[in-house]
Order: sequence, then structure tokens, then C-alpha cells
Amino acid sequence: MEFGVKSYKDLLEFISYIFTSLSLIGILVAYIFSKKQIHFTVMQKCISDFREISRQKGSFDKEILSQYFELVNEEFFYTENNYLPIKVAIEWVDGMIDYLPFFDKKGEFLKDQNWNRLDYSETIQILNSYPRVYESLKLKFNVDFNSIYLEITNEIDLQKRKLERDKLIYAIIVNLNIGFCTKLRLKKLISSR
Repeated sequence: MEFGVKSYKDLLEFISYIFTSLSLIGILVAYIFSKKQIHFTVMQKCISDFREISRQKGSFDKEILSQYFELVNEEFFYTENNYLPIKVAIEWVDGMIDYLPFFDKKGEFLKDQNWNRLDYSETIQILNSYPRVYESLKLKFNVDFNSIYLEITNEIDLQKRKLERDKLIYAIIVNLNIGFCTKLRLKKLISSR
């Protein structure tokens, strides 16, 4: 088989291969930029919504908590559907830990020193409207909440707190409907932050 341009037909065919290749590269580049733009837009929206909730006067009453759970539900939805990069989701879940109630795998309320916003029945009443959030907060293994909320006074406390918070972040995100490959690399992503 010889290579070469012997006629105009061969030349046009060669040019069409070049244009097809360039078009495919262009589509790939457009897809990558479009995905980054979606990530950026979603992050901006969630940050704006959080700031709006945090500006409201008063403590965390039932209405404000309901708005917060709605935001968490939205962020978890974005995480499940890859509209939010998993590294961002990990950082956001770390911040959420201080504002969320937790449950054991049977759905029993885990009273921790940080959750004093509402009683059990009011909390469940709100969370029933957000099953994605409620299910993600049901922990399948034990975590040491004393270490999670540990006041940092030295490097040892910092490491102890980080390890336990990483364990809780993993427990929450793995309960979401995320892909198998993401679940496999989740521990590595969490520990490397």
C-alpha cells in the first residue's frame, strides 16, 4: 500500500480527516471548559446561598435550619451528579460537620456536644423532607465526637481531630449515591487534603 496524494479526491479526503480530527479536539476542549464552568457556577451559587442563610438574624431556629438542610441537600445532589468536584465536596462536608446532627445506622439520634439546636422530634421532622441528607447522616461505624470537636491546643490534638473528622467525612460522603470509582479513591482524597 502506497501513501501519497494521487488525485484531488485523495487530497480532499486527507483534508477532511484533518478537519474531523480538529473538530473532535475542539469538542473535547469545549467539554472540559464547559464542565469547569458548571463547577464554578454551582460553587458560586452554593456559597451565595450559604452566605444568605448565615446573614439571617437569630440563632438556628427551625426555619433557618430547614433552609440550611435544603442547601446541604442541594450540595449533596450536586456531588452525586458530578456538578461539584469531589475535592470541594470533601472540604464543604468538613465545614458542615459543625452544623449537622448525626444518627447511628438504625436512625437513633447521636447526641453530641455540638447539636443543641433542636430536639430529636423537630430535627427528624425537618430531615424527613430531605431523605438524601438524612440517609447520609446515618453513620455505619462509630466515630469519636469528642475528638471531632476537640479544641486544638497542640499538634497531637490537631492530628487526632483531623483523623476523626476525616473518618466522619468519609462516612457521610460514602453514604451518597456517588460512583464506585469515586468511592474507591475517596479515602486517599480525604487524607491528602
